[in-house]
Amino acid sequence: MRHTKGTIAFILIFTMGMLFSLVAFGARNKNIQIDSLGRWDFIPSIRICKVAPVSVHEVATAAKWWQDLGYEFDLIYSEDCARTRKYGTITITLDQGELIMNNLLGRTAFYPDLETNEISWATIELRHPYTERVLEHELGHALGWLHCRRRGHMMHPNHFDGGWDASGLHSGVEDD
Repeated sequence: MRHTKGTIAFILIFTMGMLFSLVAFGARNKNIQIDSLGRWDFIPSIRICKVAPVSVHEVATAAKWWQDLGYEFDLIYSEDCARTRKYGTITITLDQGELIMNNLLGRTAFYPDLETNEISWATIELRHPYTERVLEHELGHALGWLHCRRRGHMMHPNHFDGGWDASGLHSGVEDD
């Protein structure tokens, strides 16, 4: 069978393209490493300020997502918040306008001890209206997790590129 130079070139280019696709888009390693700045050495409570744009039920649902990964939370309760920093507590409150000005959906601040990395408190600020998956993401920060640039991952810094992927986030267990 006789092949022209054009046919051979096409076959070579097609084969090289297929090989490149397999290497570039083939199965990826599911075990990823996500950095953490701290950890809770005890079980934190979750306090929802009355001004927060989420209900106790919504917070319990978000906390369950993390509980399914092996994390524990003590009480989940609502109260008037005279101060947002409370030892042993993740406090959820309403943003005071800064998130909207910076085009953010949520923000978390927490205090890890510099010597032990033990987290003492965390404060989550959420924008109104509340956007799905933001609270789960911010709870991840309150647990000490940093951002992960893997598309579809819970800790992706861009909400629209994030998702429900929990690779690397399990508490004390290895990912499959």
